[in-house]
Amino acid sequence: MKEIYSEIFLIEEKRRFGPSENIYVLAGGDGLIFDAGYGNKSSVKQFLKSFKHIEEKFKQQNLNLKITRITVSHGHSDHFSGLTSISKKLDLRVLLTERIANIISDKSGFNASFQADEYEDYFKIRRKFVRKVWNFIRNKGERMVYKRIFGLSYLKNPDEIIEENSEIIINGEPWRFFSSPGHSPDHISLYNKEKGILLAGDNVLNMRSTWLGPPESNMTDYLNTIQNYQQLPNLKLILPAHGDIIKKPQETLNAILVRMKEREELILHAINTHSQKGISPKSIMKMIYPKRKGIIHMIGRGWVVITLKMLETQNMVKRKVKKRKVLFFPVRK
Repeated sequence: MKEIYSEIFLIEEKRRFGPSENIYVLAGGDGLIFDAGYGNKSSVKQFLKSFKHIEEKFKQQNLNLKITRITVSHGHSDHFSGLTSISKKLDLRVLLTERIANIISDKSGFNASFQADEYEDYFKIRRKFVRKVWNFIRNKGERMVYKRIFGLSYLKNPDEIIEENSEIIINGEPWRFFSSPGHSPDHISLYNKEKGILLAGDNVLNMRSTWLGPPESNMTDYLNTIQNYQQLPNLKLILPAHGDIIKKPQETLNAILVRMKEREELILHAINTHSQKGISPKSIMKMIYPKRKGIIHMIGRGWVVITLKMLETQNMVKRKVKKRKVLFFPVRK
């Protein structure tokens, strides 16, 4: 547990497997918890132990501490699985946007948010029947993994539905919820103009690379969100969902945009150099990552796909399917 700003605490759920998770406690007389982390017993126990230290700190300083609410940045398992346990243990009201509430209400809503279409990643075009079977197997397998690793737990009825773009009073101060899609379409952020503090969920991490890939991520939305973050008045600190806090927010945000532009140019270069016969996403990956495998390759595959989708939407490249193989060509203007 760390007090990263006056009466704002970071509780990090550390994991042997999977990324650690940051949960933020906005402490005071009418406080709020942002993100709920993992839902397995050890993670919830770890969180509650750290929360106890916050209570003790306030008691020693004769300060009033009452956390009344909890919310999450988006409907991914590592962010909402602890909602049910934490809200019950601490007697908190659960605040969710309608989109997040629909995703985390049950397994059908959760699975629908990850439903793949025929052109999910451009790497393999599956026939309709095969795609249905694949989605079924993948969803069932992922639920088992999520249940074991994340302690996946759905929440049917939140106490309050909040607007995606609205103001909320936390400890007597105005904070603004706002839609921040990109990493996922339902993603929201929380900002305090006076303090200059942004809770950015998974959109901005200290290592400057977050997961972006199909079927949920959208590159155009992501770039717009990063640019919107840049325009926030008095921005001083970004509190990410994973890793260290970001003390140079504008530098980090600018670096993200530069990196995304560089990646876009790499993809366009690969397509332009194969303008006659076209080039497949798999071949683009080989050009960009000739020796990389594992997690780097998987992350790279994701951003390549959503960048291709963006370029296609912008009419900068065109897609053709030949014998169930996707090829990309430049658009001559």
